[in-house]
Amino acid sequence: MNDFNAHVQRIGGNVGVSLRGACTDAVAARQLECALQEAIASRLLVVWIDCQRLMPMTWQGQRAILNADRLAHVNGVTLHWCGMSGAVLEQLAASGLNLLLCLQPAANYKGPPLLLQDQFPDSTQSRFLYNK
Repeated sequence: MNDFNAHVQRIGGNVGVSLRGACTDAVAARQLECALQEAIASRLLVVWIDCQRLMPMTWQGQRAILNADRLAHVNGVTLHWCGMSGAVLEQLAASGLNLLLCLQPAANYKGPPLLLQDQFPDSTQSRFLYNK
């Protein structure tokens, strides 16, 4: 089983979320949803989500993504899901969730660049949520 981590960072008028690992159970799904809720609560119009290290997920992870996307829509926020792998995109296509999301290639990510690093430095200003 792969660990799931969600990292949130806001720098000025820019907020991003990095999703890493496999969202395969209710605990991980709640972690994903809480991280996205925090980013949406920043009251910025756009949230950039780095999904390059997001691994295939269960229905619980997909449900968390759907819930977060609905919350964003209600609050006038656009979530840009960047760099999802082919395996994750296939899962989303099978459920139809891909039709509801603003999917972007990894190159379009415009969130905090620190979230793209392989490892986060200890001195980071990121808020690390729910490291499982």
